[in-house]
Amino acid sequence: MSPTSSTADAQLPLSLKIASAGLAGCTADLMTFPLDTVKVWLMVRGEEAKPGAANPSSSLPTKFAPVESARDSSTGIYKRQAVAASQKLDKPGLKKFFKPTTMTTSLKKKTTAIRFSAYNAKLSKIVPSPIKPYGAARTNFGVAAVAQSQSIASRSSAGLVRTIINGVKQNGFLSLYGGFAAGLQRQVSFCAVRIGLYDSVKGFYMQLIPSSTNSKQVPQRILAGATTAIMAATMFQPTEVVKIRMQAQTRLPASQRTYTSSVQAYRSIFRHGGIPELWKGLGANATRLSVVNVSELVTYDLVKEFILDHKILNDNPVCHFTSAFISGFVTTLVASPVDVVKTRYMNSPLGTYKNPIHCTKTLFMQEGMKAFYKGFVPSYLRLGSWNIVMFVSYEEYKVLAHAYNNQHRVKKINHVAVTS
Repeated sequence: MSPTSSTADAQLPLSLKIASAGLAGCTADLMTFPLDTVKVWLMVRGEEAKPGAANPSSSLPTKFAPVESARDSSTGIYKRQAVAASQKLDKPGLKKFFKPTTMTTSLKKKTTAIRFSAYNAKLSKIVPSPIKPYGAARTNFGVAAVAQSQSIASRSSAGLVRTIINGVKQNGFLSLYGGFAAGLQRQVSFCAVRIGLYDSVKGFYMQLIPSSTNSKQVPQRILAGATTAIMAATMFQPTEVVKIRMQAQTRLPASQRTYTSSVQAYRSIFRHGGIPELWKGLGANATRLSVVNVSELVTYDLVKEFILDHKILNDNPVCHFTSAFISGFVTTLVASPVDVVKTRYMNSPLGTYKNPIHCTKTLFMQEGMKAFYKGFVPSYLRLGSWNIVMFVSYEEYKVLAHAYNNQHRVKKINHVAVTS
């Protein structure tokens, strides 16, 4: 940061800095919120097939997903029958493997077909066969089960574009702005604290931990970014919880959504889990926010200073854009794994994970290392564009705040001069 800019920022009252940061966060969120929603959809996509997940269609193991959805097929067999049949698969003996599978009007034979199809799905995972499972092509249910299985595989491999298309097609364009009110509440509070207080806390650490004149004082900047991030998360964690849950539920039809508004979400979460549920994932969110805040603000600070010190650009929007662009990429690269764990943990039903560490271990064991970078492209598109909009608008809001402050000060001086 140039000396002129630093001096001007130091003269700006803290209240105006906080207001500028809050407005900048809202401006950035308004323009990038759909990307944030898609990022959440991608991050929680692996939760759909887990037992006990929020999705009501996940009461069976993943391998039995085709059987579980039998009540949606043309046979009219209900889910509870499929559940009862699938629970018998672990019993010893292969007698059920050779039972007839032709569909009749008999409920007993329908259940047999369910059991057989599920067993074939289980067997095919162990011993792949070059031929179709016996009886699968002879029954409407077998065809429906295969089609459903292919549909699930297709959804699991859907990328960014497919996720957006499917979400908009099923629930409309406004689903991309699901939880937008909660998002604005989060941005106003979080940005006001973690960004608005950054310069003041950074100055405090620079005085507390002195260093050489030519030093960039990176440790002090890192401490300042982590401190303001922890303060923001501790004070306003409920806004993060509500935002995540309202964004995640927009994948579902309107009739299946739990929350209708942010106010109702706060009440519902408090009623079912109390204060602990509202502050759920505080550790994960504080860690993630610390990483993001340090990456964003320190990288932006250092890149901007480098550009100005070497006179590559003047202190103008182009300089701010370039610094924010680089800051966004570094932040996404560093923070994506923490962001995935935080999103999964905060969106999970009560009791799914013991703590963020357990969530991390479970995610790694079940989905592998690549799961920690789910939604990386929308994360970068969102975080990169969010950084650009936020930092550019923050600098412009500070210019307006300086003008307002100077005008107010001149009026105050003139008023004192007249009255004296």
